[in-house]
Amino acid sequence: MLFVTKTHRARSRALYGLAVACALFTVLLTGTPALADEKITVVELFTSQGCPACPRADKLLGELAVRDDILALSQHVDYWDYYGWPDPFASDVYSHRQQRYLDQRGLPYVYTPQIVVDGKHHASGNKPHEVMSRIESAQKDNQGRIGLHLERLSDTQIRIQISDVDARYRGEAEIIIVRYDDKHVTEVTRGENRGKTITNFHVVRLMRPVALWNGEAVDVVVALQELEGARPAYCAIFVQERGQGRILGASAVDMRVVAPRG
Repeated sequence: MLFVTKTHRARSRALYGLAVACALFTVLLTGTPALADEKITVVELFTSQGCPACPRADKLLGELAVRDDILALSQHVDYWDYYGWPDPFASDVYSHRQQRYLDQRGLPYVYTPQIVVDGKHHASGNKPHEVMSRIESAQKDNQGRIGLHLERLSDTQIRIQISDVDARYRGEAEIIIVRYDDKHVTEVTRGENRGKTITNFHVVRLMRPVALWNGEAVDVVVALQELEGARPAYCAIFVQERGQGRILGASAVDMRVVAPRG
């Protein structure tokens, strides 16, 4: 397990700002949002291929990734890259996101593997019983939950629909888009995991806020900006309270297949 102090954050924030600045084109639509997808719990794993304690947590995330009621996301941090193995999926963007959760809890360090459930419940990725307990707690909490539906229109367009199912919600949140791959198998030749073959599931390749949300119904088409040299298999959307607070709803879609229209 590696602990990193808050001094690492300055460089991360600069790159995160650049990522957010990359615009996505949106077009408002008229009409009534569709019925919400089944409630989905977002499980974020902060991991690294250079972390010797992470492969067990990577395996656990793979087990969660097959569940329909969970959006499992593997976010690879970059601070292990300096220990001999540069993780090909690591980014300052995900290190920054983890460090914002650190600020939220007032902790003096971040660590891997760490799991955050619905932006609120934290656990060690190597403690399955603790992780499952946090998931159960999150699934029982329906306060402020919203109806959220995501539809694939084409290779480059998705439709986001949000219904205001809790009229009492008067906060401010962000709509965040995520592109992620199904899985990657990597032979590690250097660093703490030298000689191991590591399988990572639901590897995040892009995470970016696209709009603010204040509790109103939404029906929006988003044109996706593809990653250079990569076409992630899945796209997801979740709504998270400002300041990286609680996640209120989520939905995901397979971008490889167009569903037939009836």
